[in-house]
Parts: sequence; C-alpha cells; structure tokens
Amino acid sequence: MLIKFLTKSLRSLGLLAIITFALLSIFCSMIVKDLDNTNVLTGTLNKFLNYTISFENRFYDARMKAQLDPSFRSKDIVLVKIDDYSLEHLGVWPIPRARHAEMIDQLRHFGAKVVALDIFYPEKSPDYGGVSQDALFAEALKNFQTDGRRAFLAYTLADDEDQSLAEAPVEMLNDTIQMRNVPEIEFIPKRINKFTFPIADLVASEVGLGNITTEADPDGIYRNHQLVANVDTIYYGSLAMNAFQAYTGTNNTVKIFADGTGELELKGKKMEIGRGGEVKIRYVGGENQFPVVSLYDLLKAKKTDPKLRALLKGKMVFIGSTALGAHDLRHSPLHPKMPGVYSHMNMAHMLLHGHFYQSSNDSIKFSLILLIIGVGLFLAVQRLGNPFLDALVVIGVVTGSYYADKLYFLPEGYELKLFYCYFGFIACYTWNTFLQFYEANKEKKQIRGTFARYVAPSIVDEMLKHPDKLQVGGTKMDITCLFSDVRDFTKISEGLSATELAHSLNLYMGAMTDIVFDTKGTLDKYIGDAIVAIWGAPLPIGNHAQYAVEAAIKMIDSLPQINEEFRRLGRPEFLVGVGLNSGECSVGNMGSSRIFSYTALGDNMNLGARLESLCKYYGAQILISDMTRERIDLTAIKIRGIDKVVVKGKTTAVEIFEVLHAQHWLSKDSAAYQRFTEAYQHYQGTRFQEALAHFEALYALNPNDKPLKRLMAQCQKFLAAPELVTENFEVTVMTEK
Repeated sequence: MLIKFLTKSLRSLGLLAIITFALLSIFCSMIVKDLDNTNVLTGTLNKFLNYTISFENRFYDARMKAQLDPSFRSKDIVLVKIDDYSLEHLGVWPIPRARHAEMIDQLRHFGAKVVALDIFYPEKSPDYGGVSQDALFAEALKNFQTDGRRAFLAYTLADDEDQSLAEAPVEMLNDTIQMRNVPEIEFIPKRINKFTFPIADLVASEVGLGNITTEADPDGIYRNHQLVANVDTIYYGSLAMNAFQAYTGTNNTVKIFADGTGELELKGKKMEIGRGGEVKIRYVGGENQFPVVSLYDLLKAKKTDPKLRALLKGKMVFIGSTALGAHDLRHSPLHPKMPGVYSHMNMAHMLLHGHFYQSSNDSIKFSLILLIIGVGLFLAVQRLGNPFLDALVVIGVVTGSYYADKLYFLPEGYELKLFYCYFGFIACYTWNTFLQFYEANKEKKQIRGTFARYVAPSIVDEMLKHPDKLQVGGTKMDITCLFSDVRDFTKISEGLSATELAHSLNLYMGAMTDIVFDTKGTLDKYIGDAIVAIWGAPLPIGNHAQYAVEAAIKMIDSLPQINEEFRRLGRPEFLVGVGLNSGECSVGNMGSSRIFSYTALGDNMNLGARLESLCKYYGAQILISDMTRERIDLTAIKIRGIDKVVVKGKTTAVEIFEVLHAQHWLSKDSAAYQRFTEAYQHYQGTRFQEALAHFEALYALNPNDKPLKRLMAQCQKFLAAPELVTENFEVTVMTEK
C-alpha cells in the first residue's frame, strides 16, 4: 500500500512538474526577449530558458521551412544583387560610386518605383579624374526621386553613446512613422550609429533613410526585424518599412499599448511589435522566391532590354550583396548563410501582403489548449493501466497535433509551441512508463528493504513471490504478539559501563531476535531492553500462536547459555519475563510521512504487554492469555493455570496460563505436573481443602515456586473466610500495570 501510494505520489508530482515546465516554457518562449531587456532574468536561469527556447524556435523553423511554397515568385519585389559574378567582371572592390550612380540611372530608366539600398555610405569616396563620385551618386539619387519615385539608404542603430550621433539629422524627419501611444509609454530608446550613417552629400539629395539593424536570437539565428526605432521619442522606420510606405503611398500608424508593446494594422490584419520596435519575420523564401538581376547585367544592359523593363517597371527594388567576400551573410531560419538583404525583402513582402504572424496571445491559447487536451487525454487513458493503449494515445496525439499544425495553424501564421507540447506528451508517457517499470521491478526490492529488518528471510521470500498478498498500512489482522522484558534491568545497568551494557544487551537481543526470525515472527520494535514481536503479519503463517509460544519457550531455554557467557565476563545475569496474547490488531506502517515503522496496535497488543508485566507479580517467566491457549497444541506444549485477572484499564477478566519451558521443574516431573493440574481443578471447583493438600505437597518439592505459594495462600484465605467465595472468587483485579 505504501509503495503504491508513494509511486502514485511520485507519478503525480512528476507529471505535474512536466506539465508545469511545458506551460511555463510556452509563456516564457513568448516573453523571454522582454525579460532580457528588463534584466529580470539573469545568469543560469536566463541561459537555461534561452537554451530550451532555442530548441522550440528551431523546431518551428524546420516546420515553417517545410511549409514554404517552392513555386512562389514575388510580383512586387526584385533584388539587384552584388554577387561574385559582378565583382569578377567589375574587377574592383569596393565598387566605385560612379558605378552606383549608373545603377540608379538604369533603375530609373527601366521604371523601378522604389529603390532600397542595403549598403552603407559612411565615408567619402575619393575623386576620380577630378570628378566627385559622391556628387555623381547624389545627383543620380536626386534625379531618381521624381515622378513619385523614392530611393532609400541604410544605416544602423547603436547602444553606445560614443558610437552614436548626438541627434537625428533634420533630413530624417521626411520619413518618420506616425505613432499613437499611451501617455508616457514609448518603445525602448535607440540611437543612430554614426559609423554607418550616410555622408552629408548623399543625405542632402533628399534621399530616404531606413535602419537595417538586426539582432540575432540567443541561438545565433536572425528571426526579427527592427521595424521602427524610437530616437528621442521620434519614430523612424526601417529600410523595408519606409520602402513599403513609399511604394504604397501610405502613412501607417503604429499603436503603443500600456504594456510597452505595439501593433500595426494593415489589410485588416494586426502585426505585433515588440517593446523595442522589433517584429518577427514571416519568411516566404529566398533567392528562388524573389526575382533577381546581377548588378553587372544591369549595368551593361541596353536601354531597350525588354526583359529588364518587364522585370523592374513599377517594382520595389532592393540592392544588396550576395557575394561571399562581402560578409553580409546571416544565419536565418531558411539557410545558415543567407544574404542579409533577403530579410528586408521578406519584411517588405509581409507589409505589402499582410503576411503576418497571428498574435502571440492566440498562439499561446491554442498551444495551451493542445497541451491540455493531449495531456488530459493521456492522463485519463493511463488510469486504465494499459501500456499499449498509453502508447497508442501518445502516438495519436502527436500525429494529430502535427497535422493540425501543418494543415491549419502554420498556414494561418500561428506559432504553436509544438516542441513543448510534444515534450509534455512524450515526457508524461515516458515518466509514466518508467514508473510502471520501476513499480514492477522495484516492488520486490521495496518489500525486502522494508521488511528484512522485521521478518524472517523465509517470509520475505514469500512476499517477493506473492506481493499481492501483502497489505500494509492499518490492516486488521489476526496475530499473536509477544512482549519480553529483562527483570531489574535498571539495577543491572547501574553496575556496568556503557560499553559493557551495550555488549551485554546486543548479545541478548541478537539471540532473541534470531529466535523470532527462526519461528517466522516479525520484529515490531526494541524498547530499551524490551522486545516486541508479532506472528501472523505481514503474511499469514498458519497457527501463529503456536509459533509465538514456541519462540517464547526457545527464548527462555536459551537464557542459560547467554547467562553462562555473562558469568564468564563477570556481569549480572538476565532474568526475562514474556507475555503473549492473540487476537485481531491493526497492523501496518505507522508514523509520519517521513519516519514510520511496521507495527501493530490495538487492545490485544496492550493485553500482551500487561501479561509481560504480570510475570513478575506471579513469579512466572512466560504468561499467555486464554485466547492464545485456545490456539496452541497442548499435546506439544505444557501449560498450567495461574489466575483470572482484570488488568488495569479493563473490566473483563482474562484467564492466564504459565507456559512451562524445558527448564521448568514441572516439565521435568510429569507426576508433579499431573498433580498440579488436579489441584488447580479442585481450586477452580472451590474444593479448597483438597486443592490445598496437593499444593502443599508440591510446594514441599519446590519451595521456590511462587505461583504455588500464591495459590496456597488463596486456598487458606477462602477456607478461613467462606463468605469471600463468590461467583468471581478467582478473579484478581490489578490496580497497577
């Protein structure tokens, strides 16, 4: 019972821990970036969360990548790539800005509507042939921005004040983002990196500006885009955001909520924005999903090239490096070395087509529903105790959730935390299976470990063979209890040193305990010099009273040998009294949840203890009750009646008997034993004169027999005062324990 209770508790606690971990992980996976920003989580906890969240993120990345449509081609966004092919044919790096001017002129000629350059221009270019290349490039940018066309240059943000501009240039006010926010609530402040900001000559061309800042997640993968930046409470858009607004001719408003997060509504859909102005990119693809043209091919193209006109006319064109030597490669969810410009293009596509992720609250909600339904179904089924059905349910839940995500949630933009859901499903199943295996294999070890200290090895072996027969924890069982105690132990202990006393007691206890085990008994406890044992629990052993009385006889018969050793050592001898009683008791592991022992409780145990105390009063070494006498084989064990007694605290008289061990003088003299039996029958029949004559004759044979002396006194009392002979004349009422 205890093993099952502990196993169930362990199962419950384990499942609770698993589910709690999965639930917390789902929440933390959504908010950990904000926690990082506010320094709430640090050190080991933060590392652990980031480590687990990276598993979920990569798991989602793999599912998202598998869902991409390989046949998709963007109709709005084109990439002019600065690739290795272009660098090889141009033969110079960095590419002269005169070439950049030619590129812009070509794009204007072929009808590009918006150009976004994912290139930094933070330093002046040297003049070539007395001509300023920066002036040529600035003029090209200015010429491009006619007839509703716009061009945008890139810069980044910085955290360090020493690396930042003192304030944003006034030219940036042309491309600010409209905001609607709760009073005193702003996105996390940012600064403009002076080492990547375009030179003044280019800014003066009235070109647009957009930040291209990207920060990797803790696992090194770039998933987020800095959509807007709070610079001195003025909000500036990213390169993709500004290109989108110029392309669509819109001026969208970003809302900021009381919790510091934001929202952008487009095409009836709402895109969540983080506290720093960042959003997660919902990728649609890379080079195979966006039309591309090599920079060199664009520069050498004829003005009449119909393919380029068809490709570029009215399009949003991004210009960026894809060359390996340009070092603009990022580890994205799609590819470990993806050119950074594709993240901006994917962001622009998100804005153009409302291809957003659903709100994190909705994703959390569906993740929790999936987790709770799956785990709840498993917990309900596992109560049936069928391992095959448990496995079938887990497989079904995992498969069902996978296809639900594949066919609906992923296409709709929900970020289900399937890693944690699967962890919850599989971990619950694994934990439950482990505990079932543990319970099946550990039960025998638990039985042996629990009872080897109490019961004989033969009984332990029986428990291991038939654990179903074992019932512990307050079970009502019919048993025989034995209490033994060393007479005048206090006086003995006063005459011995601590070492001598311990040695003597261990020698005695060891011999007595061996006898308990040899007779299939169970050791209940040691109480100082006293021994408490039971027979008939935890497993039935047949006639437990017979085994118990035989054990008591062996205990007394073994004393001479023990005392011989004590005499050799010059120590006091032990004189022992033993009391036994049989009946129903509550047996099991009793105590607290932390400390307990296998024991028996009840009135019948108390009576056994009283009988042991009466041994000294009656001058007997082994006393048993009439309940025990009724159960033993009197042809193998000799007993004699002693009295009927009402022990303290009780009102019912119990007939008690002395068991005659091998060293008892009546055991050695059959004639004397027979005469005592007849005398006691006379006593019980109120024939006191006949009884007295027999008792006196026996007393002459053994003047040290204290029960004989007491019975003689009783006969003389009743002969002298016949009026005392009542219906209960032979009952002695004890006033002490």
